[in-house]
Amino acid sequence: MPSRTNEPYKDGELEVILSLPPTSASIYWLSKLLDRSEKAIEIVYKIAFGDGPFSKGGSTVQQRKIVAAKKRVEIRIGLKRVSRP
Repeated sequence: MPSRTNEPYKDGELEVILSLPPTSASIYWLSKLLDRSEKAIEIVYKIAFGDGPFSKGGSTVQQRKIVAAKKRVEIRIGLKRVSRP
């Protein structure tokens, strides 16, 4: 099991994730490099690109951080802001 489960992402990690395409290979290697599960990396992509329940419902800290990281790497597709409950 990855050792960084439930720990916040370090500065720049979300930007690195979002800079790569959400392919199986990217997810695999990012999980190894960042010591996270593949599922954790997939969740970042799902929140960022508006896929499934992770992109909906309420404002979470993780959603806000991902939206901010998307702005920094200039991704224009998917979730652009987090709605307040």
